[in-house]
Amino acid sequence: MIIIPSATPISPSDRAFNYGDGVFTTLMVNEHKVELLPYHLSRLEHDTAAIKLDIDIHTLETAIAEQVSAIKNASDENASKYVLKVHISGGQAGRGYARSKDSETRVRFSQHPHPSHYDSLADEGVTVICAQTRLAIQPLLAGVKHMNRLEQVLVKHEVEEAGAHDAIVCDTQDSIIEASAGNLFFYLNDEWYTPSLKGSGVNGVVRQCLVDSLLNDNCALHVGSYDLSFLRKASAVVITNALMGVMPVKQVRLTDFSVVDFDVKSDAVAALKARFNIAVGSGQ
Repeated sequence: MIIIPSATPISPSDRAFNYGDGVFTTLMVNEHKVELLPYHLSRLEHDTAAIKLDIDIHTLETAIAEQVSAIKNASDENASKYVLKVHISGGQAGRGYARSKDSETRVRFSQHPHPSHYDSLADEGVTVICAQTRLAIQPLLAGVKHMNRLEQVLVKHEVEEAGAHDAIVCDTQDSIIEASAGNLFFYLNDEWYTPSLKGSGVNGVVRQCLVDSLLNDNCALHVGSYDLSFLRKASAVVITNALMGVMPVKQVRLTDFSVVDFDVKSDAVAALKARFNIAVGSGQ
């Protein structure tokens, strides 16, 4: 495994560039501390194993810490709240799709501003559509945050065309899977529900954190298959990811042009936000 300096140009023979042969994760750094770092590392370890990449997770953890420290100590002013993206590539060259036997996994980092509009949206809630684009079912890659993101590119195009904030995305069997760049939770009759990711979708770190927290506290949580009609029954819907945390949905535009409205200030949403904030504050 090689750590590549951020300023190094991407090689035309890089396998992530050519084939999407790699995985990534997006870290939320706040006050120079990475939120949910153990969950990010656990997922990277899982995802690289899923696509047969070798990494040293301890070396990677050290490299992340060094990157955060370098940004903190940089001579120019750097915000204490930013995004740090970790890219892990299958290396360079290889014959066609096959990796070269001596190709080493390559890791690079990139720093980005935190999306400031998330703060206001967290109070107002977001409007989402139901995407026409469907996610392919591939159990071997289910849950993996790999670099093949064309489905999400198509979904985002739909979102922008509709003037919405995000989309609810189903698989080819019409089961709800996730949002364009986050996971989904639904609240119904004092119980939380989240879609199964056995066939497709990304197992986000906030999703996994909340699943663990709810189950550890013996809270009612259901993981299963739900179609769009389930949205009419739910009293609350949230989108989760590492940058937005727990984002309430205020309205869903269904495919029959009807809409479903939700209370973004409900006690259930507030409690889930509080649960997430406790997890982040504890350094999980």
